[in-house]
Amino acid sequence: MEKRIEVPEFRVRLPDHAIAQLLGISLSDYQVLSHRPIEAYRDVNGEIVEFYIHVSSNNSPRLLDQLNMDHSNFVRFTPKQVYAHYV
Repeated sequence: MEKRIEVPEFRVRLPDHAIAQLLGISLSDYQVLSHRPIEAYRDVNGEIVEFYIHVSSNNSPRLLDQLNMDHSNFVRFTPKQVYAHYV
């Protein structure tokens, strides 16, 4: 059985290097990236379905091209991807 880790807060607190790794960019690129904090999306039962981060479109095109964003400039992560950085 897989160990379940619960993240109690709405916003996730991870070190910069962990967020850069989640985004698939270098730490130096992450440090200049304009974005909102990582947040959790919960279903009607309060279970975390996914995590997401909104990235500003005012970042350099080179940097934006490196990110796996949807059409609204959101990068989404599974709970498993995020929880792996808490272990």
